[in-house]
Amino acid sequence: MRKPTSVRPFQRFAAAAVLTVFLSPAARAATVKPEVTAAKGMVASAHPLASRAGVDILKAGGNAVDAAVAAAFAIAVVEPNSNGIGGEGMMVVYLARGRKAVAIDYRSTAPGAAAFPNGIPDSGPASAAVPGTVAGLCLALEKYGTLPLAQVLGPAIKLASDGFAVSPTLAGIILDQFEALSKEGELAEVFCPDGLPLEAGDILRNPGLAASLRKIAAGGPDVFYRGELAAAIDAEVRARGGFITKDDLAGYRAIERAPVRGTYRRHRLVSAPPPVGGLAVVETLQILARFGLGRYAPFSPERIHLMAEAMKRGMTDWRAFVGDPGFVAVPVAGLLAEPYAKLRAAEIDPGRISETLAPGDPARGHSPSTTSLSVADRDGNMVALTQTISDFFGAKVMVARTGIILNNEMGNFSARGVNALAPGKRMRTTIAPTIILKKKRPFAAIGTPGAARILTTMPLLISNLLDYRMGIQEAIEAPRFFPLDKELTFEPRLPEATVSALERMGYTLKPREAFDLFFGGAQGILIHPTTKKRIGGADPRRDGAVMGY
Repeated sequence: MRKPTSVRPFQRFAAAAVLTVFLSPAARAATVKPEVTAAKGMVASAHPLASRAGVDILKAGGNAVDAAVAAAFAIAVVEPNSNGIGGEGMMVVYLARGRKAVAIDYRSTAPGAAAFPNGIPDSGPASAAVPGTVAGLCLALEKYGTLPLAQVLGPAIKLASDGFAVSPTLAGIILDQFEALSKEGELAEVFCPDGLPLEAGDILRNPGLAASLRKIAAGGPDVFYRGELAAAIDAEVRARGGFITKDDLAGYRAIERAPVRGTYRRHRLVSAPPPVGGLAVVETLQILARFGLGRYAPFSPERIHLMAEAMKRGMTDWRAFVGDPGFVAVPVAGLLAEPYAKLRAAEIDPGRISETLAPGDPARGHSPSTTSLSVADRDGNMVALTQTISDFFGAKVMVARTGIILNNEMGNFSARGVNALAPGKRMRTTIAPTIILKKKRPFAAIGTPGAARILTTMPLLISNLLDYRMGIQEAIEAPRFFPLDKELTFEPRLPEATVSALERMGYTLKPREAFDLFFGGAQGILIHPTTKKRIGGADPRRDGAVMGY
């Protein structure tokens, strides 16, 4: 049995990270992690090494997109359980010059030959969809970045080659997934190198991934989609009964889309468009705008009940109407119209739980396991980005000699309806990176992982900021909840009186642990409207870290 290893290398790095920033004088409440500020640029991500990668790119003269791409490739190395270049994502970009907002959709797609007469498997090569991460990050860099791909890939390559100290969070996930990891030779070599799961403080190296990243740095995304890496993915997947082919990879394209937009508390919301979850986030907040939540205490039963009811309607409409816009007509304008928000709000009884809940009629509204990071640069450009391989360690398949862990996104298709499987189609997911504008200027960039809880956590975070004027770290650390019919899953830091009142109202209450990973791991940055300081928050539910300069 291996002797327990020290976590000190990771702790020393985390402590050094805190020294690069200073406590914000605007912090409004004691928090587990410090709220931090910086004068010029900032990156908030789920790991200090990824945040450092992004900040180093900012210091080298890169803009927010350069830094976001560097941090995204780095987080793919240091948080391999939740994302990677075998995965996918969505990015929302705000460009200060021209006040332009765009979304980069790098969601994965269904292989052309995919068919599942006996149901889609949870893992294995057949569960893997065509990855989009490399295409999406390279598209963003090409169109809106300023630095060469080789430079922004440098930090990720070094991390994969030299290795990094395993955090307690990652060690716990590796232990939980040990049985599956140990059965796959390539995964076992990286995460269980001597037959036992890596422990906190051990050094994790992935030389195969380092080699793949070097090839991408030298040859661009074509290496992944039409070259040597495409051939390796095709050979691995098809030899083991999966569906991804070289033709599927060659045909993949990241897509630039218009973000979904809405308003809340005199702020403009810019979020990730279909086929992901930004529409539900904006719809939920526009329903809540009819109630004036600020008159209730932040952890009162009144506020939680109203939010739960609005959240359920946003999620219901998302399930009913949102799919790949290349295959279905998504009624974005109707769902986000003010009259529709008014209609949905009118269904909510402030004193009762809704007995039944059906999708709305957006035509009546016409007046006509995942990671997130946020970046702000010195010019006011902002990026909010979320990427994933779906479940922890995705398909539980690493392509031989490449270090690439494949996603298991095929399981996100539905059996029928707007999200049903079709060749080349992008499956629906809940990711919702969002940028908030105040008086047409960038105010915040924020996102979170958390599966279905993304659709409820994002409105909660934004309400914390705008209704209660919490500091960014306070807003991130505040207790969370998730409604499902009459059930309310919650963190046990709510006041006892609130819990009792909700129980009397008829909720079935399901407590979780404090700062539970179940509720994701949000990362966010604010730009103070007067001082222009960057103020960042990172979630203690993950290994979040904010860095700036």
